[in-house]
Amino acid sequence: MEIVPLSSILHAHVQESRKRNLSLRHQVEHIQFPRKTWQAVTEHALRELSFRESQEASSRIENLRPCHFEEETESRYGRQIWFFESMSYQVPHERKIECGALEFSMEYGLLELVDCYWFASDTEREEWIDQRLNPPVKVASCCTMTRVWVYLAILGVVFLAMGWTFSLLRFLNVTI
Repeated sequence: MEIVPLSSILHAHVQESRKRNLSLRHQVEHIQFPRKTWQAVTEHALRELSFRESQEASSRIENLRPCHFEEETESRYGRQIWFFESMSYQVPHERKIECGALEFSMEYGLLELVDCYWFASDTEREEWIDQRLNPPVKVASCCTMTRVWVYLAILGVVFLAMGWTFSLLRFLNVTI
């Protein structure tokens, strides 16, 4: 069995991940995040790693990077999504790499963690980010029974209006 350095495995994994994230990362590559933002995101990632099932002493966060950024406006909160990989040793020579995503809401300039998501592979994370940023358009479909009740209600209002009209005409002794 050949022993491969840990750095080369992680480097290959990160390069593969970067190729897939290229379309998303272009929008955040030019943004210079403040040091406090990097510190806050790192602290949240480390906290989520400590909450994870495998609380190994050898677990660590690798390749923390921004993936998506939406500016905060007057009408809505901003949003940031950060990606990272965590690496841990299950047995002495077996490494486990998991992919994670942190979603933050920017509210009045403050960064609030919305949720942390864990994925077994990059492809699962890519599918999640695609669904998160480009949700499928839902067509408003109405239940058949709801349509029937709406039509019956409209029909009832029409017959009621006709009945009142005939009653009023009879009361006024108007012949049609």
